[in-house]
Amino acid sequence: MADIALRLPDDEALALAQFVKRVDFDTCARFASLTVTYGGRSEADTIWCAMNSFQRQLAEAGFAPR
Repeated sequence: MADIALRLPDDEALALAQFVKRVDFDTCARFASLTVTYGGRSEADTIWCAMNSFQRQLAEAGFAPR
């Protein structure tokens, strides 16, 4: 597990939460390498899981856009 500290002004955190909400798996797949894997998982799947975790943590911090 990696802890990544990120300090943002509230408006930037909310805008980032909006962006993360709009990113879908197809977007992750479009930017991922087709040949890279992480622990047997495709890069697209790994990115998607990270985006979901990031979205949950933004929500826990009070930045959960509708």
